[in-house]
Formats: sequence, C-alpha cells, structure tokens
Amino acid sequence: MRTRSGRWNLTRKISSKNKFSLDIGCGINHFASVNIDLNPQCSPDIVADVIHLPFKSSIFEQVFFMEIIEHLNKKYESKALKEINRVLFQSGELILTTPNNNPLFTFLDPARYLIGHRHYKKIEISNLLEVNGFEILNIFTSGGLWQCLTLLYNLFTIPIRKILNHSTLFFIPYFMLIKANNEYKIAQEDGYTIFVKARKEVILLRALPRARATGEKEGGIWR
Repeated sequence: MRTRSGRWNLTRKISSKNKFSLDIGCGINHFASVNIDLNPQCSPDIVADVIHLPFKSSIFEQVFFMEIIEHLNKKYESKALKEINRVLFQSGELILTTPNNNPLFTFLDPARYLIGHRHYKKIEISNLLEVNGFEILNIFTSGGLWQCLTLLYNLFTIPIRKILNHSTLFFIPYFMLIKANNEYKIAQEDGYTIFVKARKEVILLRALPRARATGEKEGGIWR
C-alpha cells in the first residue's frame, strides 16, 4: 500500500497534469481519474488487476504503475505492460517506479529473501518497456539509504503492531521520514528507486475512421 512520501511527490512532479489517467495499485492514494487496486479496503474506484484491465483500448492519456511490477510473477511482466499499452492513447504516457538493483539496497531488502521482491537495473526496465511498445522519455534514480532504512524499520515492526493490535505503535520515527523524503528532492546516481516516464510508441494510421485513429470510443470506458 503506497503512502504519500518523497517518492510519491517526485512521481507527481514528473507526471503530466490534467490528463485522463489511471493509477494501477493505487493503495490509499486516489489522485488519478480512475484508481484500481486488488485490495477493496483501499476503496479503489474498481477492484481489478493489471493483467486483466477492465477497460476498452486507447482510453487513458496517462497510466501510473508505481511500485507494482516487482511484485508480479516475472512471467507476467510483459503481459502487464502490454495491457497498459493497450489502454493508452497513441503517445499516451506511462509513469513507472520500481526498486533499483543497487547491491547494497538489494542486500538490505528482507522482502527479497521472504517473497522474492525484485530489484531492476535501468537497462532491464528500459529493454522491458521497449519490447512492449514504449519509448523511454526519461529514466533516472533517486532516493538513498534512509529510504531503505525506513522500509526495514517498517517491515520489522509490522508483526509487533499486529500482535498488539496497535497500528501506531513503533511507527516510523519522524526524523527518519524527513531524511528519506529529502533524498527524493533530487536525482541521485544509483539511488534506491528507478523513475521512468515513457510514451506509447506512435503507430501511423492511414485512412481509418476518426474514432479509431484518435482512440475515441462510444459507450464509456469499460470493456
């Protein structure tokens, strides 16, 4: 579940404003035009997953796919990106974030050992997007050691909070959050998080009806 943080704020900064957008795996943040999540407790607009997006093709101008791809079974990576590509307008934008495969951060990630939480290199993400119909507009890393430490702290205290049924006990100290958020104010070489802004590759269409050429559909956005 995502919360508003320096990472979240940087994602918003690089995104385009006033676009008809979709947020996949929205968590508690509902800032897109349409927000979906598998967890109904997040109160998404619709409960759905990225493998089977319940929308017509060429509907959205922008899709957010933040901190999700690393949780998918690896064999579904391309399928997920193809689904995102399908629901985007021609030249529609994808904003993607995922953990960077920095040796220190990867080693310190307990989720990697527990659930196979993946970290990627920028070249891996670039290649994955390009073979699935995207053009990279910008790719960089940001965040650092404090981001990693806050995640470690949160992970190790979650069992205690659940046992004691106390959601705010051992909450991440404020000074740690501030330091982690400040790390995302600038791009950092080999930082904790990979940020990508990509565009659906343009396919030249000739002599097609206007509705097909522009992505317009009748009868709403649902399949």
